[in-house]
Amino acid sequence: MSDTVLIIDDERLFRTLVTDHLAREGYRVLAAGSGEEGLKTLAEEPVHVVLLDLIIPGLDGMEVLRRIKAERPDLPVVMVTGYRRPERAINAVKEGAFDVVSKPVNLEELAQIIGRAVLLARSSRTTQRRQAQVQKLQASAVALADLVRWDLLGAFLQNNQVLFQRVIDFIAEVLEVEIVSLMLVDEATQTLRIAVARGISDDVIQSARPKVGQGIAGWVAQKGEPLLIKDIRQEATFSESRFYPRYTTRSLMSVPVKVNGRTMGVMNANNKHSGESFDEYDMALFTTFSCLVSLALANAQLFRQLTLSVEELAQTNLDLRRANRELERRLQQAG
Repeated sequence: MSDTVLIIDDERLFRTLVTDHLAREGYRVLAAGSGEEGLKTLAEEPVHVVLLDLIIPGLDGMEVLRRIKAERPDLPVVMVTGYRRPERAINAVKEGAFDVVSKPVNLEELAQIIGRAVLLARSSRTTQRRQAQVQKLQASAVALADLVRWDLLGAFLQNNQVLFQRVIDFIAEVLEVEIVSLMLVDEATQTLRIAVARGISDDVIQSARPKVGQGIAGWVAQKGEPLLIKDIRQEATFSESRFYPRYTTRSLMSVPVKVNGRTMGVMNANNKHSGESFDEYDMALFTTFSCLVSLALANAQLFRQLTLSVEELAQTNLDLRRANRELERRLQQAG
């Protein structure tokens, strides 16, 4: 996804020259001939950097800068001026401008400044997104804790479907993704089946049965190692599955769900809403959620073992009572 630069300048030739050069550099470029038009474009389009003329007819460049900073303080604004007066540049920087360049501009140098501004914008967006993710993660942890109640613990441990679905939904919200699934290993057939999912149609849930060791999920199930793929088209080991036409991005994550060192299942995430690739930070959050699922599976196994032990103990007590009654009967007959 290309970063977008908005040019606000009343000189048509300047807009054309800069637009052509930045487009060749790979940017998506929008142009406006006045401050009012620029603010309207900014409200309607995703813009990552603004190139703003300091002196334009109508709404002054400094006023446009103030309005931009009031609405989007993290949006970098590069000011352009035809006047060689340093106090103008100083005032623009004080008002929040990223940099100030003079006309006639050197297009190569301008592209470098735009590049630095884009990096700043990306860093700001990443920081904001991660702060939002941490807040969602905290809220998710509280909500998951509220699911575990002592009065419902037995039913909860016997049926983890509600917890699993809630975790899947939380993952989708925290990581801002469309598709999340939990696949469990069938020991008898050595295949994976989708136990719970979000963003996957019923026909895919029913038909997806990869074997352990085959495909991405099968590889993770066999190796027991997490896998982060930023672009499946650049992977030599794995190829796109038949389900990939349903996906909007080619980046994915797959992590094992382990109990007592054994891989019991695999969790998968696809399609970030932003269209960007997953990164190591996303993987860390995803792995944290997989640990919750692992803990739930372990608790379910422990509950089943405890239930069997209680049933065996009850049967043993029953057998002892019967033996005692039989012994008393024989003693009475003997006496």
